[in-house]
Amino acid sequence: MLKVEDVHITFEAGTPIEKHALQGVSLSLEQGDYVTIIGGNGAGKSTFLNTTAGTLFPTMGKITVDGVDVTYMPEYKRARYFGRVFQNPRAGTATDMFIEENLALAYRRGKRRSMFRWHISSKERSFFRERLATLGLGLENRLTDKVGLLSGGQRQALSLLMATLIEPRVLLLDEHTAALDPKTAIIVLELTNKLVQEHNLTTLMVTHNMRDALTHGNRIMMMHKGRIILDVKGEEKANLTVADLMKMFETASGEEMLSDRMLLT
Repeated sequence: MLKVEDVHITFEAGTPIEKHALQGVSLSLEQGDYVTIIGGNGAGKSTFLNTTAGTLFPTMGKITVDGVDVTYMPEYKRARYFGRVFQNPRAGTATDMFIEENLALAYRRGKRRSMFRWHISSKERSFFRERLATLGLGLENRLTDKVGLLSGGQRQALSLLMATLIEPRVLLLDEHTAALDPKTAIIVLELTNKLVQEHNLTTLMVTHNMRDALTHGNRIMMMHKGRIILDVKGEEKANLTVADLMKMFETASGEEMLSDRMLLT
């Protein structure tokens, strides 16, 4: 359903600081695939997500969703296919707006909106309350609280709900627990798994944490210097250890894995 074909991105082409951020990235995802993506700094993970989401356009290559070519489709139009949660809990929500207003924006994503239509119907409010209750954080009783009053974990949980309120064809998670304390990160990851499983969402999750990458999802990919150098799924992935991944990285890349962040437990 998501197909990426030979995608390249070159920054500052033709200059002394030319950088090949993506070099022939290709993959195909089936409905319900939950892929964790790991790799060191500069491996191309976030660039790949940005290209998939439409924040960046590839220098060459093709991206399709359900057979629709979205390669050069503007990000705001591509939003009908993708839901996204960012690393910064403040990035996916509007601080000075109420919780219910944030949810209304997400609920109406991709629909034509009048700048004067801010009325939230009782039916919508009931739906928002019901979906918030599934988070188990008590936010269903705080619909008219400003989002800026929420903790980082609460905001990230709200961002997750907003990204999946209208079920996306693909959910993109860009290190969405990296800015949280360990205890809160676990809670947000559990909520992530719950939403992904309940709605059978096709998901790409970038993480620096190798143990999280092994624990979550049915497929793991490793990137290095703008390329996918490992792609393991199913039972083979389920049997992998961190030590296995390190050895596989060194074999595929010819380099040692030195990033402490990737060894977090």
